[in-house]
Amino acid sequence: MISLSYNNGENFYSSRITAVKIHPPAWKLAGRGTLFLGSCFAEYLYTEFKTAGLKAFGSPFGNIYNPVSLAEAARMISSETPPVKPEDCFSTPGGFKHFMFHSLKTAGSADALAACLNDELAECRNFLLNAEAAVITPGTSQVFRLINKNAAIVNNCHKLPSGMFVREQLRIEETAEALRQTIENLRKVNPDLKIIITVSPVRHLRDDAAENSLSKAVLRCAAAEVCGGRKEQADTSGTWYYPSFEIMLDELRDYRWYADDLCHPSAEAVSYIISRFINSVYDSRFLKFLELWLPVLRDLNHKPINPDSPEYRDFLLQAESKKNALIAEYPDFF
Repeated sequence: MISLSYNNGENFYSSRITAVKIHPPAWKLAGRGTLFLGSCFAEYLYTEFKTAGLKAFGSPFGNIYNPVSLAEAARMISSETPPVKPEDCFSTPGGFKHFMFHSLKTAGSADALAACLNDELAECRNFLLNAEAAVITPGTSQVFRLINKNAAIVNNCHKLPSGMFVREQLRIEETAEALRQTIENLRKVNPDLKIIITVSPVRHLRDDAAENSLSKAVLRCAAAEVCGGRKEQADTSGTWYYPSFEIMLDELRDYRWYADDLCHPSAEAVSYIISRFINSVYDSRFLKFLELWLPVLRDLNHKPINPDSPEYRDFLLQAESKKNALIAEYPDFF
C-alpha cells in the first residue's frame, strides 16, 4: 500500500537525510577579507571566494594537511623578520625546495628560493593585518617526521625516499596544542582576527579507511578542545568550529557528492558547504551584497557566441553599470 506521506515531496526528503544543524557563533563577519590555510579543502574555499570577486588570500605554502605544520605556517606568517633562510632550503634534481612549501615553489638557488618565499610570506602578513577572519582546515592528524638530528615534522615530503621519514599519529593533546599555537600566532599579527576551524571532509584513504577515521576523530576532538564541543558553549572569543566534515558525512553521504576519486567532494558539494557557511556566519549586509553581486558577476563572465554583436555590447554595458552602482554602494567589498 502506498503511504500518503509520499504525496509530500518535502516531507519525503526531510525524513530521509540527517540534516546537520549549524550553531552560529556569537559574532558575525562583515566580508572584509579572509585568509584560507589548510588542506586542499582550504584551496577549494579560497578559489570559490576569489572567483566570486571577494577579498580572500590563499595559503602561500600550498596545501597544509597536519596541525603541527599549520602552527609552523602561522609562526612564519607572524614573523616580523624574514623567516625563511637559505640554509633551510635543500637541493633536488628539480631545483631547491623547502619542507614547508609546495613542490611548485622552487628556484635555481637557495638564496633565490628564500627571497621568493619571504616575499610571499610578507604579502600574506600584510593581508592578515587588515583581514577579518582566517579559515583553518586541517585534513589529517598523521604527520611525517624527518629521520635526522632535527627530527622535524614536515609539511611536504617532496616525493623523497620514504626511508627519510617516519609516520606518526598525533595525540589529541598534541593536535589541540598545535591548533592553539596556530590561533595565537595569527593573532600576533591581528589581535581582532576571527578564527574558523573546520575539519576537512576530504577522505585520506591512501592507507585504509580505519586510519582515516582515527585521524579525523583526533582532529575533531582537538577542535572541540579549542572551540568548545557543545552548542551551549557558545564562543565569544572569536573562535568557531564549522561542521563541513559533518555535512559531508551525514547530509552528502552518497557517492554522487564525491569527485571521480571518491575521496574529494564534488564541485556541487563544495558549493553547498560554502553556501551554508556563508549563510551561517556573515552579516545581513554582506548577504544582501552577494545577492546583488553574484548575478552581475555571472553576466560579466558570460561568454557570448558573437562578442562583437551590438546586443552583447549593450548587455556588457548594462552589467558594468550594475557593477559600478554596487561599487558605489558597497565600496568596502571591492
